[in-house]
Amino acid sequence: MSMQPGTGPQGLEVGRATRALGPGRWTERVAALLLDSAAVVLFAWLGRGAHEGGRSVAEVLDVALPFLLARLVVALLVRDGSLRLWPGGVVAWLVTWGGGMALRAWGGDGTAPAFVLVALGVLGALLLGWRLVRLLVSRASRTAR
Repeated sequence: MSMQPGTGPQGLEVGRATRALGPGRWTERVAALLLDSAAVVLFAWLGRGAHEGGRSVAEVLDVALPFLLARLVVALLVRDGSLRLWPGGVVAWLVTWGGGMALRAWGGDGTAPAFVLVALGVLGALLLGWRLVRLLVSRASRTAR
């Protein structure tokens, strides 16, 4: 019987924490965070342009920052599957959207119903969209083998 921490009677890992912190998991989580962050910045940039707002770095970040902070919360919540459409993508989308809206409201920024709904749709399309493309490319490459 093994007496090492994190191992069971046959020397197998016990619990998910050890596996979740392996190098592959960190790479997956960082990749998802970077791609989602780029999507949030694109959302802010497109939104600023659609409403004749400025597109300076400061102006885009002013819109994006609450959503980026909310996305960091997702990085803490989703340990496995952050590159997958479900559940990682859906959690990333809804927490980023909801948390971003809550932070905007708390900071006194606009949360008009139209903006709330447009943000829900655009963030959903962007955060789920790249994951869907990844899934389809992955399936196509598996079938081609």
